[in-house]
Amino acid sequence: MLSFYTYDGSTLLLLLILLLAVVKDWRRNRIPNWLTYSSLLAGLVLQYVFLHVDGLMIGLKGAGVGLAVLLPFYLMGGMGAGDVKLMAAAGSFIGPMAAMTAACVALVVGGCVALYLILRSGELASLYRRYMVMLAARTLVPAEPGSVARHRFPFSSAIAIGVLLHQGLIGKLEFYHLTTQIGLQLQALGGAQ
Repeated sequence: MLSFYTYDGSTLLLLLILLLAVVKDWRRNRIPNWLTYSSLLAGLVLQYVFLHVDGLMIGLKGAGVGLAVLLPFYLMGGMGAGDVKLMAAAGSFIGPMAAMTAACVALVVGGCVALYLILRSGELASLYRRYMVMLAARTLVPAEPGSVARHRFPFSSAIAIGVLLHQGLIGKLEFYHLTTQIGLQLQALGGAQ
């Protein structure tokens, strides 16, 4: 029974956190600090409770990797601080290598969404010219008002997809312990008849 709480329970909690972050981000264009900070703390506490000091180190490294991968994009103005904090919180649950993979997948997903929005708006040529000017001048040229580059995409969705794809690819979304417990309970109920 303890294995259910250690493995499936923390996965369910992470999925709930990601769902809540996506909903908040789509509704308010913001991920609240109370969600990111409490999630980070929960990930670290769970790591410590189940794996002790080694787990705490894994959680800290995962949070650090999640933070390090997305921080440059925040500093360049490409995403909000809540997105970076959410990736750090997710990293505290899944560890450093998984955080690296999930963050990279999130960046690819976010890039694909951005490309789709640019192509749909018909602003590819103007965006290209803007970036060529920035490269030549070696300075940031802000996007024109009303440009698709000024619109915000809720990047928490890309983070959630990155985490889900990574976790799903390595089989941690199978909920083995939960389904085993439910199967055992159903067998016990069937045998009692």
